[in-house]
Amino acid sequence: MPEPDSHDTPDDFRVHAMIFGVGAMLIPVSGILLLPLYVNYLSAEQFGTLEIVNQISNVLCICFLSAGVYHATGTFYLQAKDGKERGSIATTVLLLYLAAIGVGSLLAIPFLGRYGGFFGIDDFSLLLFGLGGSLVVSMLEIPYVLMRCRMESVRFVAVTFLQFLIRVFGTIIAVAWLGYGIWGVLAMYWISGFLFVVILFAWEFKRGTFRPDFSQLGPMFVFAIPFLPAGICTFIQMNGDRFFLARWFDLETVGLYALAWKIAGCAAMLSALPMQRVWLVRQFEVLPTPHGPVRAARFCTIIVAVQLLVGLGVSLFCRELLMLVGKEEYWKAAELIPLLVLADVVLYANYFFEGPLFVYRRTALKSLNALMATVAVLVLFVTLVPRYGAFGAATATILGNLILAAGSLILTRKIRRIDYAWFTLLWMLVLAAAMVYLGRRIDMYFDLDRITTLGGIGSRLFALIPLTVAKIVLIGTWAVLVVRLR
Repeated sequence: MPEPDSHDTPDDFRVHAMIFGVGAMLIPVSGILLLPLYVNYLSAEQFGTLEIVNQISNVLCICFLSAGVYHATGTFYLQAKDGKERGSIATTVLLLYLAAIGVGSLLAIPFLGRYGGFFGIDDFSLLLFGLGGSLVVSMLEIPYVLMRCRMESVRFVAVTFLQFLIRVFGTIIAVAWLGYGIWGVLAMYWISGFLFVVILFAWEFKRGTFRPDFSQLGPMFVFAIPFLPAGICTFIQMNGDRFFLARWFDLETVGLYALAWKIAGCAAMLSALPMQRVWLVRQFEVLPTPHGPVRAARFCTIIVAVQLLVGLGVSLFCRELLMLVGKEEYWKAAELIPLLVLADVVLYANYFFEGPLFVYRRTALKSLNALMATVAVLVLFVTLVPRYGAFGAATATILGNLILAAGSLILTRKIRRIDYAWFTLLWMLVLAAAMVYLGRRIDMYFDLDRITTLGGIGSRLFALIPLTVAKIVLIGTWAVLVVRLR
């Protein structure tokens, strides 16, 4: 088996990183491209059911050590002593994951119906089918990590692109043409996942050996276990609100909230996420230097500004977007999108704030901060969701992310002090909020509700022209004011 590349130049590394970034974006992009399909062929209640099925599957995957296995794969492969040891890594880590799935399934599946029923889903077969699809897809992370370790960026993009095509077009056929609804969506998890699991593991076994190294199972398990509580904490902070909504309200509310989250997430994915991935690599070079804190503060301001710019556009035009591509029952999701865009802005700022914990290897403090923030957000969910519904869930998420960000700032202040441009950051947020408010006033002035009743998409598009121009002016005004402020 060939040795991992160790002689790549910095330029080679950047090229590989960019290619891997493109490949990693394909699967999230497929979910975005499928949103118009969902809001036209699924009811809000069905969309909420799909969301809860996926989230139950995701939390069980975490309990089955998916996150720990993911990190163990890369760590043990890169630290292997020789080619023979590297050759058995894929088999060994797959055996560990299958064992975790087997034990976890024996404990979880008998109660799966109760989990679903507690959140309003009584179809045990649907829950089991969704869990199986998620587990199959999660297995793909093992060969994906091995590709990253070997810098096989072109092969990684080729595989993820094929998976992207199969998932998108297969889901369209299953839902729009064959009319299978939720079952069609989940079936494509199985098809796109299982096909590539077979192909990629066959390739890994061909490169190495079918024989696992049982001496590595114990160390791998010990390595993977700490990721379980951290994964659960992260899941509660990012996705726990759906379960509280399902428990205290209904699946239709969950569907509207989930759609709002996915649209708001587009702003982060198109703006902050690519820049954040660049910074994750650059921070190890920048922060230890004498001028590192100044450069970090400047880059943080740029990331927030770009995310706010894209988020402002999404917030101003979300109602028109939903009106043009979705059924009327989904239009109410637009009210939540600005709040969730703000929640994402705070979250990605926190990712930036906690950088010194990684650079100076103080990640234990990150786990402590995550645990404290999780307890706080649970209290917020219990307090706000039953009384205020989806708006309470969004508000609790914003406050929880603020607590997480504040904890990161406090913990990193003595490790590496960074004086962020707080006045600029706050002023950009205030300006963005003012533009969103003016955008709502413009909707009232041009009577957007009346436009939604016009027959034919052509008539709606024509009536939206002056409203669109006015909102573009708002976005341009915000951008000009921010540039002048800097």
